[in-house]
Amino acid sequence: MAPEADTLLEGLKEETGLYRKLLSVSSDELRLVKDAELEKATSLISEKQTILDSIAVIEQRIKPSKERWPEIKASLPAARQAEFQAALKDLSDVLERLIALERETEDTLSGQIRTIKGAGRRMPAGSTEEQARRAYGAQKEAKR
Repeated sequence: MAPEADTLLEGLKEETGLYRKLLSVSSDELRLVKDAELEKATSLISEKQTILDSIAVIEQRIKPSKERWPEIKASLPAARQAEFQAALKDLSDVLERLIALERETEDTLSGQIRTIKGAGRRMPAGSTEEQARRAYGAQKEAKR
């Protein structure tokens, strides 16, 4: 059981490292969303997907061990079980922070959408066209 336990613990630690990296990218994404740099924020989505793909590979590798976790755990000495508890706690903490950050990003985006929709309703019809024409020095075409 020791090699299987080692593989599982190593995989959990690798996942935690990748989730930390994802947390960092998501933090950058939130900053960009708050600064209304949506194109730059969107570019981070592919980076996040690459990290998630790497996590999925690890998850596939350790899945059999996870399924046998009760059996593996029963064979481990208390000190080794404590290592797993610490690794799982670390993973859980990172995931909680990641979920909170993703929710904050979603809330910020929703707020920006509401603001834009609200601003659109307050503008009188045709005012956007008039503003654009003034900004570019264009004249309204005469009706025939």
